[in-house]
Amino acid sequence: MDWTRITDPDDVARLFPAWFSNRMIGLRGSFGLLLATGDVMRITLIMAVHHASDGTLLADVLLDHAGPPQGVDLAWQGKHYLGAPVPGAMMATVNLAHVVAAVEFVAAEIAEPANDLDGWIGDAASSNVEVLGSLPEVVAVA
Repeated sequence: MDWTRITDPDDVARLFPAWFSNRMIGLRGSFGLLLATGDVMRITLIMAVHHASDGTLLADVLLDHAGPPQGVDLAWQGKHYLGAPVPGAMMATVNLAHVVAAVEFVAAEIAEPANDLDGWIGDAASSNVEVLGSLPEVVAVA
């Protein structure tokens, strides 16, 4: 069986959804791979993807520490979180046929200001929108 090693996120995007490839390949973060067993494999990075001639996909990953991430939602707390088996043993290879979903455990920050209604709603609608102000101003008026 022939294997192709892929490290460029743009090349991986042909095989995976855009979010999966753009966020997890080449950028360190706090991610989880929900496995078919119900366990969550905690990773910080996908280093490369291996594509076999038969369609099999393997991912070389850096493992995060085991255990639930800080602040994880109650619905996710009961999961079994797999991580590095011993300190320093951070590398693993995952058969992606066993991955049901990929999640990010760190919330992305919003890049635009919250009061930028023109950019958010659009120029046509901005004239019909009345800005109430901050919460203390609204409470004082009421």
